Amino acid sequence: MTLGIQMDPGMADHRIGVIGDVHAENRRLETAIAFLTTQGVDSILCTGDIVDGVGNPDKCIDLLTKHNIRVVQGNHDRWCLEEKARHVPNAHLRANLDRNSIEYLTQLPKQLAINTIAGSLLLCHGIGNNDLRKVWPGTERMPAERSKELDAIIASNEYQFVVNGHMHFKTIIHFTNLKLINAGTIRGDHWPGFSLIDFRTLLIDTYRFKDDVVHHEKTTPLDDEPACLFGDTQDFRGNWQPQLLFHMPKS
Repeated sequence: MTLGIQMDPGMADHRIGVIGDVHAENRRLETAIAFLTTQGVDSILCTGDIVDGVGNPDKCIDLLTKHNIRVVQGNHDRWCLEEKARHVPNAHLRANLDRNSIEYLTQLPKQLAINTIAGSLLLCHGIGNNDLRKVWPGTERMPAERSKELDAIIASNEYQFVVNGHMHFKTIIHFTNLKLINAGTIRGDHWPGFSLIDFRTLLIDTYRFKDDVVHHEKTTPLDDEPACLFGDTQDFRGNWQPQLLFHMPKS
């Protein structure tokens, strides 16, 4: 077993639902789970950050538990447990959570390995055990964010896919031997939604909440020739054109 990574012993999955950072959006979480369940998914993944938002984290945890969602711990979950950074907007206090919710957040793994029919997938919040790590090849507006943690994952050749959260921006970054898929978030008004990955067809379908109603947004092939292909994050040069998994409104 790889140190620090919880291994899922289940059979290789074909269709996986992906829910990004939750931030206490219990109504949207319930809608997303119900929708993905009707799509015949083998499992549903979630990138954590269950607390700190306008909804009810206890209800979110009840839903995640009831439906056997595979979840990793996010930085907001850790902060809540440690009673740190409680100045963030809509912060939840550990003292106000149910005892079962505290136990649930405490036992969440930082990383979870999933078997798919197209190869191994690593689920994490940031990158690996670092729940604050961001990865960004660099654009005109945002400088590059490199990651030795991700470079080590790439060099290990253990995983073909990494699904993470934290950045709230659904994109794919293509590396020679790995694809990094950001799950986004179901929070707020900036492209809230979720995804469904079919590992047989290698298609990812993204869905958006509009007035809390689910709308199909985009279908993206995972195996298309990418415009930018990196060996690892040290190849980032700051001239990336993001491959978005949503439609960005024209400014």
